[in-house]
Amino acid sequence: MIAVVNVTLLLWHLSLAAGFGVDHQIIATFVHEHPNVSSQNLVASATMANPLSPVFQKYVSTLSAFPLPTKMLTGAALATAGDAIAQTRGDEDYDPSRGASFAAFDMIYRAAQHYLFPIIVELCRGKYLLSMLVPIGAAQLFDLSTLTAMERSLASQLIIVPFLYYPVFFTLTGYIQGLNLEEGITRAKQNFFPLMKRNLLFWVPVQFIQFCYIPTDLQIPFLSCAGLAWTFTLSILAGRAKSYSNDEPNYDDANCAISEDESFPVMFNDFKESDLSGEQLISSDSTMSPAIKEKKEGVRVMQ
Repeated sequence: MIAVVNVTLLLWHLSLAAGFGVDHQIIATFVHEHPNVSSQNLVASATMANPLSPVFQKYVSTLSAFPLPTKMLTGAALATAGDAIAQTRGDEDYDPSRGASFAAFDMIYRAAQHYLFPIIVELCRGKYLLSMLVPIGAAQLFDLSTLTAMERSLASQLIIVPFLYYPVFFTLTGYIQGLNLEEGITRAKQNFFPLMKRNLLFWVPVQFIQFCYIPTDLQIPFLSCAGLAWTFTLSILAGRAKSYSNDEPNYDDANCAISEDESFPVMFNDFKESDLSGEQLISSDSTMSPAIKEKKEGVRVMQ
């Protein structure tokens, strides 16, 4: 949660640097009252004396003239950067296929958002959450704009993400990195629920800000900026699809999976054999490939 707050504060300061110098509540009210407002007009009226403002205005004008390609290229560039930063954490060389898989995936997903967000905006206007709050007498605690933003955020996270985002992510990144169908399914099964939990903790607050404060045609670029931090996390946790390949088993990676209670992958040698019964050790040895078993026996001899 602290990370989410830090990212939110960072994005807020970036918005100030880019030229948004007006009160966010004013922006929120204006955006809700004028959902189809052009970001160019909003930026022009809110620009501060800032050296980044001309660059940002040029980006906004390009976004207005070529919305879909600009959103896709923005997402691809930031996703590539996020994955590259994540890859520098390890000792191995940069993996171009892994970077390409993240860039391709993000381009496709930004294109999907371009067409799906107008549908979400049209269908989700706060009435569903309001109908749930009325029977318990809590409707007066929230204004309609807040309920609308939350409803749109939940629609994105509970419908689009589990049924579109992750299926495409695991399929596309696994294919580009050389996994077969069985290996791709194994990777998805091991990582889906831990990633989904982190996804909700990170993206629900971010998308609430998106739908509540960000002009319509700047929403996807805003998500791409937030996605830089998320891609870094995603790449660390599930980016290296080759860990699940059976072609070249690696003792350090073959038993790598995301734990529900850990922020980073848990390795096999994090566990002590003394914590397992003899029966469990026999069972684990029987399912282990010869190469890994040979390495594991070597570890036992050394111990």
